[in-house]
Amino acid sequence: MSLKGCKRFFVTYLIVQLCLAEQNIQHKARINYKLKDENISNETSSSSLANCMMYCSMQQDCITASFKSPAENCLLSSYDTIDDGLQIPGTPSGLLFSDGWTTMTKMRYPVFHATGQHGRYGMTFEQAKQQCIDYGTTIASPTEVIQARSMGYQMCACSWMSDGSNGLVVQSYSPGCGFSKTIVYCHYRKANVFCKLV
Repeated sequence: MSLKGCKRFFVTYLIVQLCLAEQNIQHKARINYKLKDENISNETSSSSLANCMMYCSMQQDCITASFKSPAENCLLSSYDTIDDGLQIPGTPSGLLFSDGWTTMTKMRYPVFHATGQHGRYGMTFEQAKQQCIDYGTTIASPTEVIQARSMGYQMCACSWMSDGSNGLVVQSYSPGCGFSKTIVYCHYRKANVFCKLV
């Protein structure tokens, strides 16, 4: 790869990383699988997997993207192979084996973290429940927070859950967050909140 090509790839990679970080989204990759024709909502030309993922992140309804090099094919879809894969062990029914393809699907977590109008660590339990209602959702249970952690989610901020406890979830140890394979409980009088996605 030329120096110019390396610079272009690095800039594209940075843009994609910033987009994904802003959305707090991880992706699950499946090598040598592509979207089935009936699940393709858009098809475009792309010079790299990074560009293909960027196209997907720019479209609100895009969840899954398939890319093949050097053909530079980029297939976009609202089909969620993660949900499919959770229900059916093995290859999701929305994909088919196809050598040279890489399919990436957004890992959408079942919870989100919020501070709301009260600011960081400013909510009582009752205020936290109301904050989730104000967002049009409900406060998340510890089980839902643990499920999100199992999918790769982490949030080093003590947050209320539906049982009246507050805690945080991390993937690895850090001095300010501690570590647990489930929930690190905080026992704060005021905290943030985990709301459940609907």
